[in-house]
Amino acid sequence: MRKSYKLALPAVVAAGLLTIPGALTSPASAASAGTAASLALTLDGGSCEPLARRFLCSVAFSGAVAPAAIRWFVNGSQVPAFNDRTFVGIGCQPTFRYDIRSVISDATGASVEFRTSAICRSGNP
Repeated sequence: MRKSYKLALPAVVAAGLLTIPGALTSPASAASAGTAASLALTLDGGSCEPLARRFLCSVAFSGAVAPAAIRWFVNGSQVPAFNDRTFVGIGCQPTFRYDIRSVISDATGASVEFRTSAICRSGNP
């Protein structure tokens, strides 16, 4: 069964205005568009907590244009199993120093980096 709908003239006129660029731009929407454009990828925090034979590492970021990618490196080698994770557990050998790095990049090509160097602990946490 076919249904017909009647549209009121104001609705048709409003729909037509929506297709005209800038027809309904308000100062508030212009301000929010400017704010969105000024956001940039930033590293909000990062840490690696040494536990017994393990580091618990996390990164936090904001302003990324999707899709964002997170890559983790341990002693210069990328660890693909940790790709796109903000929190990872990295096993380690006690008394050895580890260089841990996380690189976050977004669709615009912007990137930020968290880097730390720590000695692996032995024993109980």
